[in-house]
Amino acid sequence: MTRHILAASTALAATLFVTSTAFAQDSAPATPAPAAEAGQIQEITVTATKRETSLERTPIAISAFGQGQLDKQQVKDVTGLADFVPSLHFAQQGDQGAILLTMRGIGNDSAYTEVADPEVAIYVDGIYSPRAQGASVLLYDMERVEVLRGPQGTLFGRNATVGAINMVTAKPKLDDFHASLEAVGGSYNRFGVRGMVNIPVTSNFALRAAFITDRHDGYISYQQAPNIPGLNRSAFVTSGKRYGAADQKSARLSALWDLGRFKWNLSGEYYKDDGAPILSLMQHPRAGQKFWSALVDTAPQTNRYSGGVRSNMTYDFSDHIEAAYIAGWSRVGGNADSDADAGAHPPTQNADGSINLPNDSFGENRTTFSRYDSWSQEVQLKSIGKNTIDWILGGYYSHEKNQIRFDIDQRNGYRDGTFNWAGTFIQADRTIDSRAAFGQAIWHVNNWINLTGGIRYTSDEKRDVGGRNITYCGGTVAAGNPNCYNTPGLPGIFGIANNGAGNAQQVVDQLNAESSALGYGNLWDISKNDTHGKWNKVTWLARADAQVTDTTLVYGSVSTGFKSGNIEDGGLLAGPETLTNYEVGSKSRLFGGRATVNLAAYYEDFKGYQVNQAITTQDANGNITGSQLVTTNAKGAKAWGIEAEITANITRTDRINFAGTYQHTKLDHLVTIDNRIYPTAEENFENLAGNQLPHAPHFSMTATYEHDFLLPNEGRLTPRFTVHYETRSWLSYFNGDVASRYKPDDQAGKGLLGTEFDQQKAYAKIDLGMTYAAPGDKYEIEAFGQNVTNHRIRTSAGVSGTTNGLSAVFLSNYEAPSTWGVRVRAKF
Repeated sequence: MTRHILAASTALAATLFVTSTAFAQDSAPATPAPAAEAGQIQEITVTATKRETSLERTPIAISAFGQGQLDKQQVKDVTGLADFVPSLHFAQQGDQGAILLTMRGIGNDSAYTEVADPEVAIYVDGIYSPRAQGASVLLYDMERVEVLRGPQGTLFGRNATVGAINMVTAKPKLDDFHASLEAVGGSYNRFGVRGMVNIPVTSNFALRAAFITDRHDGYISYQQAPNIPGLNRSAFVTSGKRYGAADQKSARLSALWDLGRFKWNLSGEYYKDDGAPILSLMQHPRAGQKFWSALVDTAPQTNRYSGGVRSNMTYDFSDHIEAAYIAGWSRVGGNADSDADAGAHPPTQNADGSINLPNDSFGENRTTFSRYDSWSQEVQLKSIGKNTIDWILGGYYSHEKNQIRFDIDQRNGYRDGTFNWAGTFIQADRTIDSRAAFGQAIWHVNNWINLTGGIRYTSDEKRDVGGRNITYCGGTVAAGNPNCYNTPGLPGIFGIANNGAGNAQQVVDQLNAESSALGYGNLWDISKNDTHGKWNKVTWLARADAQVTDTTLVYGSVSTGFKSGNIEDGGLLAGPETLTNYEVGSKSRLFGGRATVNLAAYYEDFKGYQVNQAITTQDANGNITGSQLVTTNAKGAKAWGIEAEITANITRTDRINFAGTYQHTKLDHLVTIDNRIYPTAEENFENLAGNQLPHAPHFSMTATYEHDFLLPNEGRLTPRFTVHYETRSWLSYFNGDVASRYKPDDQAGKGLLGTEFDQQKAYAKIDLGMTYAAPGDKYEIEAFGQNVTNHRIRTSAGVSGTTNGLSAVFLSNYEAPSTWGVRVRAKF
């Protein structure tokens, strides 16, 4: 730990020293010059306080990026932000195509369907986006993206427990017609097109249209099927669309109607994803196989869409009071097929020449139907202009209806192996209603001291109506049916009454009719998930800030966040999460505006951490007897850290950016089972007190250097170098499998798996770029390389085989390997 603190301190000190030395040697001109000529860093306007303020005068830990900055760093979705925002990390989920965010160590790797809600809220134009799939994570034609760190429980509220990402799309402009177009191509047959056009229709009405397409082949190639006599080799996938392939399209139409005191921004957006899920890979490939390859017997399929409408109306009653009505509707849905076993345990040949089909070694996950509808309304009344007290009052209501049918089929050996287990999870009507009232005031005590207080009351209500789990040999069926686990000819669950998230009783009746026709009787059981929960909470903010000099702001705050409880399978309820954040920080604009240094230190006390697991129970022979999604509340966790963001124009042609954090996290108390490794049994419970939280390296940083070569034709050639470094991080809150967490009597005979499989080792990732900008920036040509060091960066960890007599195989999802590309942009 000491070594990492020393490295961080040395890097920060060196950066400041080089910056100050360069500024001292590069004296200012005798007469004032425009900001761009003087090398000043352009002021950034943000809306983190629900009003427009300068980033450097906003007393919140916040990172902000315009579309130009996103383009330079090849950030096309939320995952790309993680390298450039202190304390932000991500994980990926396969068949649902979701992005799971962690901020300051707090996050939830199960918050992608109706199962759970995220701790990091995503907002698009001020409207909450409850599911991290679709257009809400595809960044194009943005005015800016703001990443707010720390609870935003007063003004943003809904699930902004540890922070929020506020995406502000580019709005129509009334001034003139302008347009842009770009094309990109690169490795893995990547090709994409992006464009926008702004049309001022009249003096007070304008339209803006934007679109994007982006596709590439997947990174994962197919291994050849095993050459075993009697094996149906055609059951394996050896060609066609690869896992990890991308095929995304999105379009947005925006309108602005400006009547002076009344303004209305309205937009509609549609997104389509026909790519492929990501696939877990073996951390240590079998001999003779490439790392970026897999033995696959389920072809990848994704058909996901989203659409939404967003509206923001404002009316100025006077020069000091404004009312706003913000409303939105969205739908995310689709279906997907994915290989759940990743080819970890393929069929083999026995000594007598027969086929060995490892028990339960084939798995396929199939989202046959999903649709998540949400709509929200927010009313605001706030002060505008210059006032001694700035204030805002508001009310909020949102409604979600989530529907999904998710099927699982498990067989022995491979797709054509004998039947093992299957289940379908049908949620026909799982709803969330959230109501809130809030207020916040800023008292400008004098020209340099401000005091802020805010409060929000939230009431969340969740229901499951008609949710059903249908499982093979589950519940009462297993107790009285001798045919359980002796059904080699059973066909499984796929295709049975495939009517979306429809009538579960129809599904179970059809399954039992089929098993009875084969002579096994009724082998399928149905369980209910119907439940209802309601949670209320008051969250608050207290903050003081002072402009101690014309160029330096300091602040201190205490704020709270809240996420409501959870409803889960079996009609169970989990309690809510709460967080209290203590924070101090400073923001400085130095050297005549040619450098900014933003610092923050925080301590977070997290209570009721919602831990989601899929608990699978087994009998003495390793047969699955039940599977259930379970949410438990850990006692809590603690997290503290220091964050730094530095931007400097060293000279008129040299620029550096630095973002870094040192953090420490600790789980207070949690007794649970690592279901990746062990079946549900008393001796397999372990106490995780003191474990580090996942996706929270002690130290991480990103540094970027750019230099402009000014050409005789007044064009520019700009090379760019970016390095991202992280120390070791854990991929789950289990932190591996070690004896010290079990009771002494339960340690014997476990075959403990150690820790290496459950962590991402320290690494340094390098990105490179070279851009030619024509005179007047009319067009640009850019070449870039991402992860040129080709590091294998894990975002998850799994284990296959330990609970059913097979040797352990360690699996992970990975970030993309090394890629390159060329992009051409033109402005009109």
